[in-house]
Amino acid sequence: PENVESHTTVERDEDSGDLIRTQMVYVDEVTCIGCTNCAMIAQSTFFMDSEHGRARVFQQWGDDTETIAVAIETCPVDCIHYVPYDELVRLEVERRDQQINFKARLVNQGEYGGDSGHRIGGAVQFSGPQKISGNAGARCNNCPSRGCKNCLMYGVGENPEFKKKEEMRKQRRARKLMQEKLANENKSAEL
Repeated sequence: PENVESHTTVERDEDSGDLIRTQMVYVDEVTCIGCTNCAMIAQSTFFMDSEHGRARVFQQWGDDTETIAVAIETCPVDCIHYVPYDELVRLEVERRDQQINFKARLVNQGEYGGDSGHRIGGAVQFSGPQKISGNAGARCNNCPSRGCKNCLMYGVGENPEFKKKEEMRKQRRARKLMQEKLANENKSAEL
């Protein structure tokens, strides 16, 4: 899983090619302290990167919604974020060139904010935190489980737009299965 970027394995609708889910899960590895909570709880979604000792998503929605929510809620530094697909792609591509100070994961993360005046461990310039939409404003504690009316997430899977798309996808799938069944019955009747 270490060589696979999760945006390359995102599930899409068979007929339309649209994404099944609009929100993805992303770990800010610079902020992560490597506690292993998420990887122990949602083992089909998160793993611990052996190079830096940080959590990473290898399979988007590999676990059920509730399990992923519990994994996010147990993160002691709130480094796991829900992001849109386009942002996930950008973040995972940016992550390829990250230099993480893995020796300083249990101390203040501010000492390697990206400028050359704060080089730790020699001439290596460590990466600063990525710009993540989940970091843009104040972040709810245990979001999205609070169920705030104004929360863009509405709770994972409860977003009205997601529900509408999911219902349409199910209807298209049911129609396709019915057409296949009718076609098979017509073939067997002709025999």
